[in-house]
Amino acid sequence: MLRLRPWRRRDTIGAQRLARDLWPAGPHPGGLGWEAATGQLPRRTVVALRGRRVVGWAGVSRGEILVRGASADAAAGRRLLEWALGTAGERDLRIPVEHGDHALSALVAGAGFEPDGGDPVAGMVRDASGEGPVWPEGYRVRPVRRGEDAARVAVHRAAWRPADMPWAPHVLDRVDPAATSGFTPAHLARVRQALLFDPELDLVVEAPDGSLAACATVWWDARGGCAELEPVGVVPAHRRRGLAAALARHACVEVARRGGREVFVNSRPMAEYPAPSAAYLRAGYAPVERGRHHVRRAAT
Repeated sequence: MLRLRPWRRRDTIGAQRLARDLWPAGPHPGGLGWEAATGQLPRRTVVALRGRRVVGWAGVSRGEILVRGASADAAAGRRLLEWALGTAGERDLRIPVEHGDHALSALVAGAGFEPDGGDPVAGMVRDASGEGPVWPEGYRVRPVRRGEDAARVAVHRAAWRPADMPWAPHVLDRVDPAATSGFTPAHLARVRQALLFDPELDLVVEAPDGSLAACATVWWDARGGCAELEPVGVVPAHRRRGLAAALARHACVEVARRGGREVFVNSRPMAEYPAPSAAYLRAGYAPVERGRHHVRRAAT
């Protein structure tokens, strides 16, 4: 019997397993694990279950909705879309539909959505091949060591403090100077419990003085042959040395060594936040269109 209920923390691995089956017509299971572990899913998120098996999920956040699993379980997709539309209410709505998710495409068309021609679902990819990066003098990459949890949390928090992030100048006046990263030891523990987490691929860059200058997690999925790099962060004092691009290239080396074919990042060129895509472009990643957003206007 199909039933819907609010997302619970223990649903993460089941949803990741479903994402492995859906990829690339949906999120990469690694990025999904990161989002779930760090509380980045929409506040209103439900799962569809058959027995104990996750067969889909959906989320609503203001005018954004998402529905996952329709191509694997059409009835679940239909129920989840009905829930999302009812929860979102009468407003302009937008939903991502990846290429290959034909079941969801048909469902949203039937619900009155139309493709937004100027708003692709995008990412960046690079073949898992080629030479590794040349690191700045004195810097070296390595996995996080046992007993290094506090430093691992600290380097992430320093890299992702909102006021210190490399926003475009016109965005800076909108950033709260007192805001801090919300990443905690509890988040790190949950990340490590997610499917596909490999401690050998939870990477940090050590600076010449022994401090941690950057961090990145590579979510390698042997079944699909593709890894996701999520997230990548560089401490402000160590920026403009090419560390983000070097980490992105190093991820490709690690994935190739494991027999993989490509690395994906869920990023694209953005005027408000140009630094990440610029680093990935320098590392040889190329933008790729993965689908289209579909929109439905509220009745006036």
